[in-house]
Amino acid sequence: MKVPSIFRLPRYQRFEVQPRYYDPIKEDLDKRTSRIRQQINNEKKGIKSESIREAYAARRNSNKSADLFQVLMIGIISVALGGYVFYGANIYYTLLLLIPLYIFLRRKKR
Repeated sequence: MKVPSIFRLPRYQRFEVQPRYYDPIKEDLDKRTSRIRQQINNEKKGIKSESIREAYAARRNSNKSADLFQVLMIGIISVALGGYVFYGANIYYTLLLLIPLYIFLRRKKR
């Protein structure tokens, strides 16, 4: 038997899944029509559509900074390990002096 209370307690929330019908043909048709409409609007505005080759070229150019950063990090790690083997812990002090220089040059570019 439930004891009456002056406070209202929340009830359990039920999880309901509304089944959806997936039609891959209709989805493909919608994607094609929206792409064609976008191309027509771009041609009306005077914007030329990108070819696949231009899109990949733009993507390749955007990854150059990430590639440079990876090469730079590999170089720093290899110098740190090699320097530790040959010069001991003094190489780490040298690298600690180079970090502010790196930050300064990065901010100077912007």
